[in-house]
Amino acid sequence: MGTTLLSLTALLLSFTVLMIGHGLGNTVLGIRATLEGFPSWVMGLITSGYFFGLLIGTRIAVKLIQAVGKIRVFAAFASAASSVTLLNVLFINEVTWVLSRVVYGVSLATLFIVIEGWINAHADPKNRGQVLSLYMVLNFLGLACGQMLLFAADPASFELFAGVSILISISLVPLTLSQSKEPRLAQSEAFGLGRLYQISPLATIGCLCNGLTMGSFWGLSSVYYTTVGLPADHVATILSISFFGGLLFQWPIGYCSDLVDRRFTITVVLFGSSFICLCFVLFIGNQIIGITPFLMLVAFLFGGFGYTLYSLYIALANDFLEPHQAVKASAGLLGFHAIGAIVGPTCASFMMTLLGGSGLFVFIGSINVALALFAYKQLLQGRAIPAATHESFVSMPKTSPAILELDPRSHDPSGLNHTED
Repeated sequence: MGTTLLSLTALLLSFTVLMIGHGLGNTVLGIRATLEGFPSWVMGLITSGYFFGLLIGTRIAVKLIQAVGKIRVFAAFASAASSVTLLNVLFINEVTWVLSRVVYGVSLATLFIVIEGWINAHADPKNRGQVLSLYMVLNFLGLACGQMLLFAADPASFELFAGVSILISISLVPLTLSQSKEPRLAQSEAFGLGRLYQISPLATIGCLCNGLTMGSFWGLSSVYYTTVGLPADHVATILSISFFGGLLFQWPIGYCSDLVDRRFTITVVLFGSSFICLCFVLFIGNQIIGITPFLMLVAFLFGGFGYTLYSLYIALANDFLEPHQAVKASAGLLGFHAIGAIVGPTCASFMMTLLGGSGLFVFIGSINVALALFAYKQLLQGRAIPAATHESFVSMPKTSPAILELDPRSHDPSGLNHTED
């Protein structure tokens, strides 16, 4: 493991710096949009534009990489992401922000695929799970640390946008100076909707709904907290707490899901998340005086439940599959999550327009309640999970299809080459 980490140091460093800038940029954009008086539905479109770009990026990245190489592609799209971040503060209008966010999404998807494809090629089959766990930790830590940089300057000024641009540019340095040989990258295949639904209806619908809810939270949470009265540094603190909740809940919830029927765990987590949304609506609402222990607790629990569900759905689908089918299924589920994340923010923003900022949690809670009832129905009536294919829970980031190759469940211990799928 030590040798593997040494060879991956530059890649992981690039990824961490990128995530710090990415986390800061997303929050600054939401706060600044609110300060500029953009209506919630505009920020919903801006967020949907980002996820739309992310989906496009995953479709075109591999061909670009195969044509000109990973380092050139990474340099080009890191520069693009850095540049459009500055455009957001130079041209403050709705159209520019939506279009720039699409470009930013394309760029981020390409950067993720470059880093994850490289990491996958250098990871040893014996320690893929450890490398994936480290990658997941760095993902959440980078996003959480990015929030803390909001203490450095006023979101109404130029400095924070410049800081995001600088961090994205700095992420270029470790990777481009790396002497690691460029690995080959194959185009990912994915199961379609019909096949995925046949494998697991709950996992398929769950990933789509998780995109609807957590995609909305990703883009609109900073808008909500700013709208209801929190200053920027308090918004940063609360969002960091949510990310830490997402990180710390991965193992205990995953461990519990291995001990019982995974659909039971999903049902409990969905009802738990719905209850937290109800707390936001009833006890926090549309006016917050400041950070309280109660607000910190519900933010922590919301992140813990919400950011764990995607990995639970992937684990549930894999429970019905042979190891060699896992990547295709996970790639398909990631695609449906992306579709949900494109649609969700726009829908949630209209709910916020109707009900105020807490409409975000009305939207998320309503979806989670409906899905929890469906999960309970599947628990009672769904087919039994085969003992022969049941695998342990693995935390999975929602970045790009390239990371799916790191999933230790996707490697057949028999060493047989399966082609029937």
